[in-house]
Amino acid sequence: MNKCHHTHKMENIYESAGFSKQAHIQYMNRRSIEENLVNIVINSIIGVRQMHNFMGLKKIYYLLNPDMIGRDRFIEIGMDYNLGIKRLISYCRTTFSCKSHRFTNLTAGVEIKDINQMWVSDITYFRVDEIFYYLTFIEDVYSRRILGYTVSRSLAADANCIALNMALKVRSGNDLRGLIHHSDRGTQYISDKYLKILNDNNIEVSMCNSVYENTHIERLNGIIKNEYLKDKPIKTYEDLQKYLKQSVILYNEERPHWKLYGQAPVSFEKELPSIPMKERKVLVLYSEKSSSYVQDTLYEE
Repeated sequence: MNKCHHTHKMENIYESAGFSKQAHIQYMNRRSIEENLVNIVINSIIGVRQMHNFMGLKKIYYLLNPDMIGRDRFIEIGMDYNLGIKRLISYCRTTFSCKSHRFTNLTAGVEIKDINQMWVSDITYFRVDEIFYYLTFIEDVYSRRILGYTVSRSLAADANCIALNMALKVRSGNDLRGLIHHSDRGTQYISDKYLKILNDNNIEVSMCNSVYENTHIERLNGIIKNEYLKDKPIKTYEDLQKYLKQSVILYNEERPHWKLYGQAPVSFEKELPSIPMKERKVLVLYSEKSSSYVQDTLYEE
């Protein structure tokens, strides 16, 4: 087999190209390092997405906290390889309000600087084929930790009671005096059974005047459904129960939040006692009375 050989010296080729042999070797080394870095980033993103299906690139970066690459470059690589996330929003009515409810919004002007000052709750839906199931969540508004949750085949108040009792069990041993339970005006939240649990634990009842006064839990609904449940192989009620439990664990223990110092809710709560009260970020919720988000620095997702 004939082979063609050039008679030019490599030094002459480097000289004609305008760079030295050493510069060429350095360039090839840099290229190899960059290719390895890209492979590491892509594989890391794919690995995290196996559990956190729709976690954004920025959150993945802070979850991994890699020391060999900056945030912007990490995100740039992810976007270059089409690993960004497109958000999908859908709506279904889950709130059937009681217009004559006797509970007002107690959140206006309340400065929140600790856990167990305010819990928020809401119901959302999850569709499996042609069947709608209902998810109820109770969240500590300061730490964003999901304290209680449940799946139900109906909008009966019993599901809310299960979630509330779960939250109380998580907070067992904590002083809940002064705690405010905030929700929309759904009939589930004014059922005798639900109100009795709140009253028995000396928890104050607060209700929205509009949907904009409970946006924190609405945001949680979207995260669980769109980032965790949407792409799971859910075919039955039992499947949904299984994957919801898994999703709550991942959200509480792994998912970083920007204003929780990049921590997940559980680790944030563990560190919170070491932060002096005067140094903690203040959260003041929106209300129609104030018509603004005053010092709402804690809620950038």
